[in-house]
Amino acid sequence: MFNIAIVEDEELERRALRSILESNVEGIRIVGEAKNGSEAVRLLDEERIELMLLDIKIPRPNGLEILQMIRERHKATKVLILTAYDYFEIMQKAIELKADGFLLKPVRTEALLKAVEDCRADSVVAPSRDAGERLVSEADDPADGDIRNHLAALVKQGAYRDCLKLVRQRLEAIYAHRDIAPRHEVLDLAEVLTDLATELGCELEPALSRQIDALESQRLDARSLYKVQELFCQMTDALFDNDEERGVPASERIETVLQFIERNLCKGVTLEDAADFAHVSPCYLSRLFRKEMNMTFISYIKEQRIERAKQLLQNSDQPITNVSLDLSYADANYFCKAFKKEVGISPSEYRQKFKQSRLLRAS
Repeated sequence: MFNIAIVEDEELERRALRSILESNVEGIRIVGEAKNGSEAVRLLDEERIELMLLDIKIPRPNGLEILQMIRERHKATKVLILTAYDYFEIMQKAIELKADGFLLKPVRTEALLKAVEDCRADSVVAPSRDAGERLVSEADDPADGDIRNHLAALVKQGAYRDCLKLVRQRLEAIYAHRDIAPRHEVLDLAEVLTDLATELGCELEPALSRQIDALESQRLDARSLYKVQELFCQMTDALFDNDEERGVPASERIETVLQFIERNLCKGVTLEDAADFAHVSPCYLSRLFRKEMNMTFISYIKEQRIERAKQLLQNSDQPITNVSLDLSYADANYFCKAFKKEVGISPSEYRQKFKQSRLLRAS
């Protein structure tokens, strides 16, 4: 997962950014929100953040001070600056501090999605030194046997996120030793995960097995972290793929997820939320959902939100903005575009057409 934090003092702006990202981008997780600088600092201390959407004008410390703090700590966090002010001095200072991009408010959906995808594609390949050293200290650099037992216990508990977090922490600790090549420890951890998969009866897909075997011949240096992390996340997912065998047929599991979506559609359901509820990994649920429903999870969510929007437009006189908020479309303009794309007409036109049709039937 690609971890994103949103730092913005306006609640509606935060909701809009979260809604757009969670509705349109797979493989991300919003790990936290902050409305001021002090909350942003706390997020940096507590979470592994790969991308921060950072408003320049938040209460102190302000956005530029947060950006400077990130760079001084050598953190690998990408930063997209959000600003309503096209001031040369602000932009110049942000460029000096190596901001990764700028988004002028109000943020356009297309610009946001492109900027986030660009940052993910160009994600930093090595963790910060202080972050890695802290992980080594906290985890006490556990031996392979210890981490194997810990991982096995987490898999049996169905604790996917904790399991993935442990694997990531272990990798970050390995790559934090910049004077020691990570090759041998990476291969050891790969062996731990493959042995554990075998013990749990999890069959690794042929493509994944080939990637694991290829590690032996690859150059595993400090620049390989991002690629290795992606592979190890897939291996962790595989440990939970066998979860279906725990007495829950695929059709029944999907039905449970559909009911969860129905109850929580107005809250902005994400793949990670549904996977947590179903006690499976997001990757496994994504594959299972596509197989059972013949569509992606995000496509289904979009479809259900449009259907719910139709009901609200037909049966209430709520303003279009309220309808969009009720369905966690914090950006009303984006809601109108999404609705028209799917239905062929705008929400207001749809409401008017429905009223006319009802009047004709009544006459």
